[in-house]
Amino acid sequence: MDKKRMTYFSVGFGILLVVVVALLARSSRREPAGIVLPDSPIDAEDLGMEHVESQLNVLAISPETVKPAIATLSRPVSYSRTQKVETFWSGGSGQSISQVSVSGSRTRIDTRMADGSIRHMLLASRSAEGPGTAAWTWYDDETDWTALPSGPPTADLAGRMLTYETVRDLPAEEIAAADYRMKDALYCIYVETAPDSGGYTSRYWVSVADGLLYAAEREWGGEVVYRFTASAPDADLPDETLFLLPDGSPPER
Repeated sequence: MDKKRMTYFSVGFGILLVVVVALLARSSRREPAGIVLPDSPIDAEDLGMEHVESQLNVLAISPETVKPAIATLSRPVSYSRTQKVETFWSGGSGQSISQVSVSGSRTRIDTRMADGSIRHMLLASRSAEGPGTAAWTWYDDETDWTALPSGPPTADLAGRMLTYETVRDLPAEEIAAADYRMKDALYCIYVETAPDSGGYTSRYWVSVADGLLYAAEREWGGEVVYRFTASAPDADLPDETLFLLPDGSPPER
């Protein structure tokens, strides 16, 4: 190689070295990626676990990672959906279907009762009194209502739903299985508990898309005794009149 070509080579190599060093310095200043969950089964299943584990910011689900995974999700501030609760016992069963509307700290639950009447329940998080909820209930087209002296601790319990917080806060040692799983074409975090002291096993499906509990069931002695299912949420802002008492006045917390 002659002297002229050697000079060009040295200059080119020097420029390349400067570019590489600059890129390395830039990448070293980037913040580490936060934990994210795969958006669909393609991310976690079709590509294989080896691929998923190589993506350090994608959280694999195990009993130990259930809490940080669910904590990553955030439920929508406002939505409405239909929820069904079924209970089963020896020789019989029952069900209740509710229309649930949520707007911030307020929840409206309209449930059709066994006699055909509709029970309306309005719940709102307490402000001045501290944690908990205030609740009011009335039936059908009544204009009178009853303020419950001690409202349920959460709107989830008022809707007879196994609570989101219960799933999130389950100790790892109580979880028998946890993974990503499809439920009715919806991609979910699936959590199954070991039998408790009473012999009950619980299963939960939490939607990755919106963080809502989509389905749940409890089993005893190999038989399902409780089942919860919900429709996909409607993200449109519910009508504000839903969160008024039947005479049109706002509830006092």
